[in-house]
Amino acid sequence: MRAIAELDDELQPIIVHKESLRVIDGMHRLRARAERGDTTIRARYFSGSESEAFLFAVQSNTKHGLPLTREDRRAAAERIIKTFPAMSDRALSKYTGLAQQTVARIRQQLPSCRSRKSRIGVDGRARPVNPEENRRIAEEFLKENPHASLRQIARAANISPSTAQDVRRRTIRQRNSGEPAARRPTAGSPGKNGQVPDPGLLHDLALLARDPSVRHTEAGRMLVQWLRLTMVVGTNHTIVVNSVPEHCAEIAARAMRVCTAHLEEFVRKLERR
Repeated sequence: MRAIAELDDELQPIIVHKESLRVIDGMHRLRARAERGDTTIRARYFSGSESEAFLFAVQSNTKHGLPLTREDRRAAAERIIKTFPAMSDRALSKYTGLAQQTVARIRQQLPSCRSRKSRIGVDGRARPVNPEENRRIAEEFLKENPHASLRQIARAANISPSTAQDVRRRTIRQRNSGEPAARRPTAGSPGKNGQVPDPGLLHDLALLARDPSVRHTEAGRMLVQWLRLTMVVGTNHTIVVNSVPEHCAEIAARAMRVCTAHLEEFVRKLERR
């Protein structure tokens, strides 16, 4: 407080909870101005509940001013978990400045806050605590609604559309190959059309999947997944074609022509590398 009082700089406004008029950020600045004999200070109002005001105060103290002690941070984390049990460990780590693993341990010590099925992340989106259970729900939903859209699947199982797409692909592989969803075709295993995957293609895919410059990039992993899916569809294309509803056949064919054109352009660009 004394250090701030000796400064001649214009201080940042303090933050005041509008409903209670309680200072939630800037108490040292307020006291420093009083120490200098000032009777006014710039302030900004925070509109929200007491709990939201506390959350804001904790986050503010991790960014500037006199930092909270480790014990204060742990106590704040415990209070936030009890008040906002749906907040994810990562989001809470951002607010308190504690490591994510520390936040998780604190949560484990509060049994009443461990039983939630989903948590809200830093981006405000709800994500499942047990994603495998949500994938299972999505698979069951797909069995009963095979023509459901990705958004419908996502809403039913509380997963993202991209995860819903992955579940659909795995379900199609399982239905068409008769194998468990997580297994991939291996050399010598025929598809439903009686076609055996090209051993050379399987070998090339294995090389790509093992290459660090491929598997450690999002684009590389996408390429490998794309090629694997294309291989599965190629060895089971009759089943896939027959699964398309008659009223959607023309649309699917038109879309496939566009995709084929894109694939040919992709191949040309690779060959020019």
